[in-house]
Amino acid sequence: MFNRMPKIFWGAMALIYGWFLLFFIIEITVKGFPLIKFLGMPACFFYNAIIGVWLLNLFVAVILNRSEEKREERAAALASTKGVE
Repeated sequence: MFNRMPKIFWGAMALIYGWFLLFFIIEITVKGFPLIKFLGMPACFFYNAIIGVWLLNLFVAVILNRSEEKREERAAALASTKGVE
């Protein structure tokens, strides 16, 4: 099932889960880290809600979409050079 997944998929998953693991480890090792004020709000709101939920997933969606479009263009170009419609 997973042996035919594109490499960009695994990179995107590593990015998302790496983000989670990084801040999970920081939260359990640094006392009071999630409640530190950053830009007037708790730091956990900033790195979880704004970056982790919105920006990171938006970035992953864009790179996955662009990589799929590039793959389709390469497949169409390859098919046209071989004469397959």
